[in-house]
Amino acid sequence: MGDLIALVYAALWIVAANSDKPAFTTAVHEVAGGFSSAIASWNVSTSGDAWIGVQMRARVGDRWTRWYDMGHWSSALDDGHRHSIDKQTDADGEVDTDTLNLIHPATAVQVRADLHPSSAGTMPQLRMLAVTTDSGAQASQSDAMAADVGAWGTDIDVPQLTQRVGSRGGAYGGGGGSWCSPTSVAMVMGYWAHKLDKPQWVVDVPTAAKGTYDPVYDGCGNWPFNVAYASEHGLAGYIERLSSLAQVERLVKRGIPVIASIKVAQGELDGTPYGTTDGHLLVVRGFTADGDVIVNEPDGDLGAIRRIYKRAQFAHVWQHGSHGAVYIIAPPQDLPHQPI
Repeated sequence: MGDLIALVYAALWIVAANSDKPAFTTAVHEVAGGFSSAIASWNVSTSGDAWIGVQMRARVGDRWTRWYDMGHWSSALDDGHRHSIDKQTDADGEVDTDTLNLIHPATAVQVRADLHPSSAGTMPQLRMLAVTTDSGAQASQSDAMAADVGAWGTDIDVPQLTQRVGSRGGAYGGGGGSWCSPTSVAMVMGYWAHKLDKPQWVVDVPTAAKGTYDPVYDGCGNWPFNVAYASEHGLAGYIERLSSLAQVERLVKRGIPVIASIKVAQGELDGTPYGTTDGHLLVVRGFTADGDVIVNEPDGDLGAIRRIYKRAQFAHVWQHGSHGAVYIIAPPQDLPHQPI
């Protein structure tokens, strides 16, 4: 087995693999300008109690860090093979659930995956490993506001779902109040299901919550787990950090909705149902004729999901909140493999 493609653009590195062997290690990827944090994501099919473990290491100066464990993944929750790994801290850095944070900048990264068969002997099928890196420098407001006006006036018809369902304070990390990520994923999966007549991609919010739940994190906000969940249904995707709304607009112009991570302080984003949030996921579905951002806001009640946020405010809470983190999820043939 070898790398079929290794594509590099912006802060993202993708390796596509067709693996039926018990282990796969990528080539070393040099990161121009260096990085201080990195997130791995993966596309895979697991069956029964089959699972994969993903590790990552970084080159700091002239030496490599240890291999950090970036998560164990299985589509099955009850067998104990799906969870992040806590208490990974050493002199080089630490893993915060799904993110490797380094004390000193690194110049290269490498990823590997261990594939563990089910008790019936079925191997996981690994299709993609991706890494997005972050230098720690936040895009300026003017850069974040950069526009591709060709997307202005576009509004993708993404199904509207609310996270305010299910039990609260209990199931899968607190129930509906904390289900913004799986709700956003379910909305995007529903969009592609309708567009391509794939009813198997339609999932309700509690099902998506169970399918993305991380028992160690005790929540559904493990970013790579959300992408992996969509990939288990035959979709493809990765975590990326984008530096401008123009990059989001190019995706929207191609009919690809984008799940974005924001952080909002009081008064920073007009029209939200929450006022403040330390971290929140929503779906960017389009842009008004004036360039404001059209979203599906999962924290809204049904009938108040589609909302419009002011362009400058949204750019700020997105870049300041997560350095432009997004999930890009699409059918494999529609997934962008070129600069956006």
